[in-house]
Amino acid sequence: MLQHLLRLSRHSPAVELETVRREAMSDALIRELHAVANSLMAEDLEHFRVHALSNELVHLFRRTDTRSLVGFQFWKTAPIALPRGRIILGGKLRILPEFRNRGLHLLSGLTFYFQDKLRHPLARHYRLSIASLFGFVSITEALARYQLFQPQQRTGELSALREAFLTLAGESHFRVDEERGLFFVNIFMKPETLARFSPDYFQRPAARAYAAVNPEFRTNGSYVGFWFRFTPDNLASLLGTTLRKLLRNPGTQG
Repeated sequence: MLQHLLRLSRHSPAVELETVRREAMSDALIRELHAVANSLMAEDLEHFRVHALSNELVHLFRRTDTRSLVGFQFWKTAPIALPRGRIILGGKLRILPEFRNRGLHLLSGLTFYFQDKLRHPLARHYRLSIASLFGFVSITEALARYQLFQPQQRTGELSALREAFLTLAGESHFRVDEERGLFFVNIFMKPETLARFSPDYFQRPAARAYAAVNPEFRTNGSYVGFWFRFTPDNLASLLGTTLRKLLRNPGTQG
């Protein structure tokens, strides 16, 4: 599958993708994942465990030389009240700073999508995400189009998506602000994490779009929801961005 593209990557140290299903998530693994997550965004271990075990599987990114964990992404699927509709839910995403901008999270998402598409070839797949600023920027910049969560919409497709978002929030014990469309996830930005990004980063169009919805993202422990369909233009954009990030020369600006 797509994860074999990692062997072609010019980045060093090299990493590989490993899949662990929920039933194989040991306490030791959950603690290892939490240690990486908590180094970037402050989060209680038991809160993390609830979210981890609400997913079907996790993609681990490990260095090939030391086997140390450098990032991960949780995934699961869900039904939706739409004809042939099927949801892909991207759970918690964390990548260590020195391994960002390689397209690892995009590769993870495409791998999970194509594997599920093989099992459900006639389905219309939707991707839902409740994301931090960094996750939002890194995903939406790779898309042709997306839409923000709109809790006031209660008809047709948007009504079905609203119910799916609320179900997702409930499974992870998130509170929903239906006036502003925010999800209180009880995960807080660390000052040292924010300091790793230049002022220019926060002026990028995607970052400004996020801040317009969630202006207090630095301190309020809340995330923004968004969704998109795996349409041909989005797939082409995701694939192109993933390949560019994986295969670009190290040191080149992403």
